[in-house]
Amino acid sequence: MNTTPTETAARRAPAERNEPVPPGFISAFRFAGAEALRLSWDEARASIAGEGPTWLHLSANDDTVENWLTGVTSMPDVAREFLNGEDKRPRVHMGANFMYGVVADLERVAVSPAGTKDADPDARASRRATGALRFYVDRHRMITVRAQPLQSTDRLRHAVLEGAMFRDTVDLFAGLIRALNETFADRIDELGDRLDDVEEGVIDGRHSNWRAELGEVRRRLVEVKRFIDPERNALTQLVTRRLEWAEPRSMEALIQAIQVLNGLGAGLEALYERAKLLQDEIAALLSEDINRKLLWLAIMSALLMPATLVSGIFGMNVAGLPGTHEHYSFWIVLGVMAACAAITIFLLRRLRLW
Repeated sequence: MNTTPTETAARRAPAERNEPVPPGFISAFRFAGAEALRLSWDEARASIAGEGPTWLHLSANDDTVENWLTGVTSMPDVAREFLNGEDKRPRVHMGANFMYGVVADLERVAVSPAGTKDADPDARASRRATGALRFYVDRHRMITVRAQPLQSTDRLRHAVLEGAMFRDTVDLFAGLIRALNETFADRIDELGDRLDDVEEGVIDGRHSNWRAELGEVRRRLVEVKRFIDPERNALTQLVTRRLEWAEPRSMEALIQAIQVLNGLGAGLEALYERAKLLQDEIAALLSEDINRKLLWLAIMSALLMPATLVSGIFGMNVAGLPGTHEHYSFWIVLGVMAACAAITIFLLRRLRLW
């Protein structure tokens, strides 16, 4: 009968633990042959000090985990201090046989008590803050530390539980970058769909109704761009300098993942430029609407000007006004007004002002 990696790990886990599991311990896996063994807290600590390859995923909100990391002598001192730090800016530091740094990731979408996500996509998008994932990778171990639940590590953890296998820790880190790519791709696709709706509304002539939506999309694009650009720059170091201690196939997988991230960045740039063009288009259409309304006001003013002049003259209460005693004078004045309006329309048409 086939068994899942979780069931295999459950059979191999010891019956007792030496110490209680701290809240900051999220998950741990050891990759052995064709199996990913899920480790307990005690097994994870023992495996980290061994020859791996092992992935240990921790929360930064636990003093017990922080104190334990401080005592892991199999890692360089600078890496231990970095993992326990609060640095949130995307960066990568490379050593002789290890690397560590920070990548930006989207926080996991909150789930309602009933177990269903919020039905309003705009409400979900507004809550998608960006968090920092600090990492350390060498030949035998990958350690990730985060303060809030993040989407990419959650994707990678579920992939491992579902049977995904990795050759070594560099291949595992490449899997993390691929999960990060999927997270950002989903976000960029969502923003692209919203931008399509805005563009369709502009084409249909409903541009005034989509100004607020376009502004929101541009803000979201700027937020994603603010994090993905430094991340691309940081990870590009791994393409130019490479990891000499990494297995070539794993290194190629990592480079491909970083190239996909660069492609996402280019797609994000294209969306941002498209949003700017749409904003310019909406501004031009609104300006055209205003100019059209001002033209009509100017035409109405030109049509009424002669009539206003005539009525003003004949409305003067002075002696000597012609036609004050003739019963047909009113109709003559109306005819003069109509003639003046007709002459005005003729002149506007002749001068191509209307």
